[in-house]
Amino acid sequence: MFKKIKENEKLNKLKEYWHNPKTHDIIMLCFWLLFIVVVILFLKISTSVPKTPTQEITKYNTFEKIQNYDFTYKMDNKVIQGEAYNDKLLFYLNNNRYYYKDHVYLIDDIAIIDPNFDLDILKINPKMLNSLTENITPKKADNFNQYIVPLDKFINLYEESTTLDLSAASNYNIIINVYYKNDEINKIILDLSNYYNLKNNTQNIHLLTINYYNINNVSNFTKGYDKIIGGV
Repeated sequence: MFKKIKENEKLNKLKEYWHNPKTHDIIMLCFWLLFIVVVILFLKISTSVPKTPTQEITKYNTFEKIQNYDFTYKMDNKVIQGEAYNDKLLFYLNNNRYYYKDHVYLIDDIAIIDPNFDLDILKINPKMLNSLTENITPKKADNFNQYIVPLDKFINLYEESTTLDLSAASNYNIIINVYYKNDEINKIILDLSNYYNLKNNTQNIHLLTINYYNINNVSNFTKGYDKIIGGV
């Protein structure tokens, strides 16, 4: 009871000061000073806490961003699996292992140059696809973009020299469908029927499917293989 009386005395004294014009302004000034101190302390604490840097996520949604990758090429009865790193290729075909750096090498106990090996569909890499599709406005669907590419443009990029009639080829197209998963390129389907039909004088359907995996996360396998072919 005595404690409550003392508390009431303090409260009454504060009320008295509050209603006294002489001390009211002093009390208000103290409140404002206290408020300003609290705000300053809060700002100092908030600025001193290190901010976690936001990691920028790169989306590989254009061919020019793709530098290295695992791949699968499928066309007709041919299946080629491998990986690419800085324009060099390690791939498997018909249970054989090959390495490409300027030339194609059959890798067994030793490396053997295969001078007659044609990279064929492996030449259709991200750099070529970028050149084929640039300056062409695609038709957009839910998960893929479709590019209609003049056949003569494809031949000029695909063949170093050609005996095909490019004036006739200019009347045809190839179709490139670029598929996306999570806003990143993961599959390309090329309808190359017009190219092969013009080349072989046939009327067949030739679809090439390319799958990309592990984009820009492939380890540099080239150093070991460069040593293997060093003496060839």
